[in-house]
Formats: sequence, C-alpha cells, structure tokens
Amino acid sequence: MNSMRFPAAEKEGVKWYKSVRFYVFLSLSAVFIVFLILFNIVFFKTYENYWICQRMSEVSRYATFVAGQSAMNETDQGTDSESQLHADLESINRLYTYMRILIIDDKGMVVQDTSQSRVGRYIINDEILGALAGNIENGGDSKVKRLAVPITVRDSGKTCGVVYVFASMELLHQKLVENREWVILIEIIMGIVVIALFYLICYLAVRPFDRINSWLKQRKEEKNPVPKPKFHMQNEFSLLADTIDDSTRDLLAMDRSRKEFVSNVSHELKTPLSSIKVLTESLLLQDHVPEEMYKEFLQDINSEIDRMTNIVNDLLTLVRLEEGGSVLNLSTFNLADLVDDILKRLKPLADQRSITLSREGSPNVQVEADATKLTLAISNLVQNGIKYNRDNGKVTVVLEQSGPNALISVSDTGIGIEEENFDKLFQRFYRVDKARDRAAGGTGLGLSIVRQIVTLHKGVISVSSTVGKGSTFLIKMPVEQISDQDEEDI
Repeated sequence: MNSMRFPAAEKEGVKWYKSVRFYVFLSLSAVFIVFLILFNIVFFKTYENYWICQRMSEVSRYATFVAGQSAMNETDQGTDSESQLHADLESINRLYTYMRILIIDDKGMVVQDTSQSRVGRYIINDEILGALAGNIENGGDSKVKRLAVPITVRDSGKTCGVVYVFASMELLHQKLVENREWVILIEIIMGIVVIALFYLICYLAVRPFDRINSWLKQRKEEKNPVPKPKFHMQNEFSLLADTIDDSTRDLLAMDRSRKEFVSNVSHELKTPLSSIKVLTESLLLQDHVPEEMYKEFLQDINSEIDRMTNIVNDLLTLVRLEEGGSVLNLSTFNLADLVDDILKRLKPLADQRSITLSREGSPNVQVEADATKLTLAISNLVQNGIKYNRDNGKVTVVLEQSGPNALISVSDTGIGIEEENFDKLFQRFYRVDKARDRAAGGTGLGLSIVRQIVTLHKGVISVSSTVGKGSTFLIKMPVEQISDQDEEDI
C-alpha cells in the first residue's frame, strides 16, 4: 500500500498521502480488513463447534448403542450376547478409529476395551461416578473428548456399569487447519481483488474533483471564459460545477462592475478637478488680473466644486442604498400631496425654460412608504424631465391605483430615448448624450438611485420613449409594504 501513488493528486500540489482519494481508499481498506478478520474468527469458531458437535453426536449415538447392547448382555447372561457385543465393539473400532470404548462394571473395573490395554484395571473418576449414578457425563479438552453413558438394566432400572468413550479430535483439528489455510488463501486473493476495486472506485469517485479543479485553474489563467466540464449524468459534481460556474460569473460581473465604477468615478471627479486646476493656474500665472476675471473664474470654480459635491453625494446615496443596510422609515401618506410638494419645489427650475409641471390622475392614492426616499426618486425623474426637455415643454406626473399597487408615471415632451438604450439607462454613470448631460449638470447616477429606491419598496420601474416626442418612466409599487417574513408566511 505504501508503494501506491496518486499522480493526479501530486500533480495538483497535494501529497498522495494527504489526498481525499487516499483517505477514502485507506478507510475502505481498513474496514474491509477488520471485517475479514472478524469474519474469520466468527466463521471458523462456528465451523469448529459445528463439527465437534457433529462428532460428539456420533460418539453419543454409538455409546448409547453399546450401552443398550451391554444391558441386554447383562440380562441374557449368554455367551452369544458377549460375543455379539465384542464383535460390535471391534466393528466400531475399525470404522471409527478416533473412538476408544471402554465398558466398566459397577465396581469400576474395565471389562471391555477396544484397545485391550486396560481390561481388568479399575478406573474411578467423577465422570464414571456420575454415570453410575444414572447421569450422562461429558469431559475432556479440545484434543480429546470423553463421554460416560450409564448401562441400565431394563427390568430393574439398576445401573450395572458404564460405557466410557474417548474421542480424539486431532484429525478433526488437522482437517480444520487445512481448510482454514485454503480459506485464508482464497480470502487473500479476494482481498487483493477487492482492495484493487476499492482503489479504482476511489479514483473514479474523486476524479471529477480533478476536472473541476483543472477547469477553475484554466478559468483563472485564461482571459476568455472556459466552458465548464460536462458530466454524463446529473449528480453532485454537476450541481457543484453549476454552482461554481454561476458564482464565478457573478464574481466576474461584480469585478467588472467595480472596475467600471472606479473608472467612472475617477473620470467624473477628474473633469471638475482639471477645470479647477486650469482656472486657478490661469489666475496664478497672470499678473494684475482684473477683478471681473477673478469673480468669473471663482464662480466657475464654485460651480465645479458644486458639481463634485453632487457627484459625491449621489455616490454616497447610491452606496448606502446598494449595501442593503438602508432601512425604510415607513409611514402612510397621500402620494398627491408628496408630488405637489416636489413640483412646487422644482417649479423655479422649470420656469427658467418655460416648462410646465402638472399632476394628473387620482388625487387620493394612499401608500405606505419611506417619504424621504420616495421624494428623492420622484424628484430625480422630474428633474430629468426638465433637463432633457425642450423649451416651453411639459412634464406630467400621473398617479393611479391598480388593485394593491400604486402607479406613478412621469412623462416629458423632451428629446426621447432610443429603444436600444433602455437596458443601460439604470446603470451607474450611463448617459445617452454625454455632452448634453454634462452641460445640464447631470452625474449619471440619478436613474440608478431611482431604481434602487423603487427596488427597496419592492417595486419595479420601466421606461417607454419615442425619439423626438418624449419619454415616460413608470413606477409600480405596492400600496402596503410587507416584510420578507410576512411574505414567507403567506
């Protein structure tokens, strides 16, 4: 076993004796070997006891037969009976060489002996005394078993002697040892085959891990996506590969999003910083700069600082919303009142371009929501409607209630959006017209903030637009907020 190697494990940087394959193989082999040892002990002990019982049953049967013959001989007191008994003993001795039979009278003297060595001698022990008392007695050890059977006269029921049998177990043990050697040899061959099979099973069972590991390394090193390994059947490995594939795709998407976010933030902050630097250097490098130029440049610098402040504030708002730690401060209020306050606050901005702000639809849509966050979302939509509208245009907010949902529609008569840009509108820093958006003072974060706020309220936002005619943003959100736990209970 020590000479075995696991090339795949070593190739991947894992020592063969530390690999999962080796531990599984070692565990299976150890369990099999322990089982084999226990099986040998139990099987051979049972096997030995079985054959000893079989032999002792045979000994008991012939001892009982001899006892019956001796009882008849005692009753008949004839020469023929004695001759017949002697012949039977000789026959038994020839057929069953492992048995030695002694017939002992009631005084303990040996009157018959199949080996003729103890005839006329006395034998007295506990087994013979127990048999003379009318009991069948057993004795001996693992090599020689003894059996004492009483000889009882039928008519009187008197015990007149004992049939004392010695049964040698030596030949039986020799056969058992020979059989054990053959069985052990077969078990060794079978063990080698089974352990080899265990190794093959372990290799095949863990091999998909090597494929998954190799795939992950390739995916890490290659720039282009590497297809996941295919498995012949749907099992734990295929599910693991699917989960890893989904997780890595999500991680890659998050990484790309992070890089894009950092790049966009850097770009957005770099532009006003560059403008501030150019303006300040212009002032510093010129002598006797007129006061009017100072004021103009300082106003431009202040404007760029305000722009940076807006970007940072929007970023902080978006980060708080996306972290999931933002808690909704729920209250019940009338949407119409909230929208009227928003339109009133934004009216001076709209009046600069003669844009009309109006509210239509139901005047009484009661919702349970976070008034502050919802105000921010609707304000962003209305501000966008003002920024990207034409002069003398119109921005309309329509409120409706459809069953358990509130519908908030913000429409404008502006430049419109091409349909191919719909999917990108809610991405951070995305602009349809970058030059015009910067001129309007946008940060590219407004719609991302809107979507995040709507999502927090378990709502959805959609857009429809016609180029040159205007755009409509529709928010659909539940009138009453239900917690996640309540949703599970439902």
